[in-house]
Amino acid sequence: MFLVLTHFHGVKGPVIFLNYPENIPSSVRNKVLRFFDLDIEEEFFEIVLINQGQRIVNLYFEIPSEWARGGVEMAMISVVMKTEYDSSLIYDFLKDIVEEIILTDNVFKSFYKFDDFHYNDIEIDLNYEILKKILRRSLERFIEKLTGKNIK
Repeated sequence: MFLVLTHFHGVKGPVIFLNYPENIPSSVRNKVLRFFDLDIEEEFFEIVLINQGQRIVNLYFEIPSEWARGGVEMAMISVVMKTEYDSSLIYDFLKDIVEEIILTDNVFKSFYKFDDFHYNDIEIDLNYEILKKILRRSLERFIEKLTGKNIK
């Protein structure tokens, strides 16, 4: 199971910003990037790849941003899994992550961690670490909920 945060970079287009675990296969990485680029009007959607035995569940969201063109950072959180689970359970999980991210003050700054124009900004580094912690902790809790096992 993978948790992937994709961000729409103002110059590069869609980029995988963070993922857990970190060793995500390039095939999964490429699929998630292509899904982010699709012109789908739904915020929540899932793709079932029958031949690969994968299910990719996605939730698009926007974060208010003082630095982004248009005043928002466009992002998508995705869960990549091989096992069937109730879509509403996964939707609730993704909504909880998005809510926690959006409620974090100045979290938009984390998306500028690797930006050439905003280096040496301690707030960027702090928000990046907060965002990483939110994702890692959320995935651990979700796996525990699904398996009934403490994974720490």
